[in-house]
Amino acid sequence: MQSAIYPGTFDPPTLGHLNVIQRAAGRFDRLVVAIGENPSKVTPSFSLEERVQFFKEITDQLPNIAICSFKGLLVDFAQAQKIDIIIRAIRTIFDFEYETLQAQMNRQLGAVETFYLVVDEKYRLISSTLVREIASHGKRLHGFVPAEIEEAVFQRLYHNQT
Repeated sequence: MQSAIYPGTFDPPTLGHLNVIQRAAGRFDRLVVAIGENPSKVTPSFSLEERVQFFKEITDQLPNIAICSFKGLLVDFAQAQKIDIIIRAIRTIFDFEYETLQAQMNRQLGAVETFYLVVDEKYRLISSTLVREIASHGKRLHGFVPAEIEEAVFQRLYHNQT
């Protein structure tokens, strides 16, 4: 059985994230969406538990998806899961440069390979950072985040700014 991990902080999940999950789920027997804490990023807008719940809601129709949270190094999590493939999404050349450095380090630390998926063109400009900014200014999130979580994400992000 071929398994892969799609990791990220996903604060909040976007339609781009969901698109990558759907595409990767079609290529692997099992896909683990690994929601991590990233101490180098600012305080998240949503708790780890909230982000896990969001993904459970938006992926419930995909039977081969597991949603997990993790702390620490991704390579350690991958080894604990006995998975040696990481899926990363590439939007721009800048993503590729950063992700390549991460991929090389993961391979060196734990014999974990990275497979890149180029983000679908219609989601290329969407990022969690831009979603947070848009909502903080009162703009609705239709077309940026999955419909199942759109209202909850908007309410949190907008009301945290007012």
